[in-house]
Amino acid sequence: MADIECDLLIQAEGEDGKFECHAFSGIPAARRSWIALVSSGSSAGRKRVGELRKELEALLLGSSPTAARTTVPCPAAPEEMNPADYPKRRKVLALVGTEDRPLKALGWYDRWQSDGDDSAVMTVLPPVPFDRVIDPSVASEPPHLLRRVNATFYREKIAETLPALLARAEVTTAQARVFISYRRVESLPLALQLFDALTHEGFEVFLDRFSIPPGYDFQRRLDQELADKSMVLLLESKHIRVSKWTQHEIDFAKRNRLGLLAVTMPGIPEEDRLASISFDGRLVLGEEEFKGEPVPVADPDRGGAMSDQWPELRDAARVVAQLKETHAAALFRRRHRLRADLVAELRDQKADVDYADAGPLTVRTSTGDHLLWLATRPADTADFRYLHTAHTARTPAEGSRAVIVAPQAALEPDRQELLRWLSKVSACLAFDEGDLPGVARRIAKGEWK
Repeated sequence: MADIECDLLIQAEGEDGKFECHAFSGIPAARRSWIALVSSGSSAGRKRVGELRKELEALLLGSSPTAARTTVPCPAAPEEMNPADYPKRRKVLALVGTEDRPLKALGWYDRWQSDGDDSAVMTVLPPVPFDRVIDPSVASEPPHLLRRVNATFYREKIAETLPALLARAEVTTAQARVFISYRRVESLPLALQLFDALTHEGFEVFLDRFSIPPGYDFQRRLDQELADKSMVLLLESKHIRVSKWTQHEIDFAKRNRLGLLAVTMPGIPEEDRLASISFDGRLVLGEEEFKGEPVPVADPDRGGAMSDQWPELRDAARVVAQLKETHAAALFRRRHRLRADLVAELRDQKADVDYADAGPLTVRTSTGDHLLWLATRPADTADFRYLHTAHTARTPAEGSRAVIVAPQAALEPDRQELLRWLSKVSACLAFDEGDLPGVARRIAKGEWK
């Protein structure tokens, strides 16, 4: 069977139990994918599917100026779909559970769980005990698929599950990485609370108190950690401007296309807030959300004057939910900007670029047809493996190269050495996205050393 001609296919169950398919193009996705959103069959479950579809499609349509959606005939019903018939895309079955009708052990679910056919099953569940949304027949059988797959839960809005869903579909990177920027004297208790909450939600979180070993160059490690992350979570306290490190982190985020979300402490007038982060959003906290009043502490950066240190939040769920949504949008925005900027530079060099929003780029020059993979954070083993597989599968002509473009400049020597080793063993060249004009010139002219 021929593959579907779109970047992403979203297949969702409607309130009447019938399925509708929307094809998306112009999405800055890492892979072409098919996501099926299916309930257990109740009205409440179908309503949740509808909510998740709306949130997902709004995020996709906002991911780039070229994003577009069309209604298309569904290639197959979820219970009849054979993953092997669609070998060139990732397939994910998202089962949305509700308490009123727990998910049952339906045999066709297993067809979607196939490593060989690049297909997977995941469950999207409300914040209730697992046995209340999974049928007893499943709960009593530990090896069953619905017990084996790790569920993604939401607390307030089902949109909180979007980062996990997009990562499982490999539309975005599988690693959810966040850098917490803050002033210890004003925000340490909150920073520690969010570090713990986000870590338990599956995020890889940088917090300077835990993440930089003794003896390392602080600024160099800081820049490496920033380059590894998808976004910065800024705890905007009253005297945030006096911290040179916080300003450095904000500048790095803006310069390198990272997402940026401000969580603003109570009592900061609008005119005193950082205007540089307003585009990416701000979540203003109220005094009633904290466990108590702020405590005055001596502030060494202000000559020993007293500053308010806020305690932990009563519940960090609102911050975590907002961060999840912002994080998913940031991944798309960063990938779109990187691809668009590199394509523009390549065309300035008179290279012929097959622009594809999803997957690698193909660049034709006098030296060959080259395959380019763009990573929004420093390349790792998965990037090299994916590009090597794609490059060798196309039986490239003599002179054709596989090239990874990703951040490199901030990497410490051990990471640089690992990058060189991966490049050698995979025969994939690695260029730094910090110099896109230079990268484009080298590819156009075949300057590989």
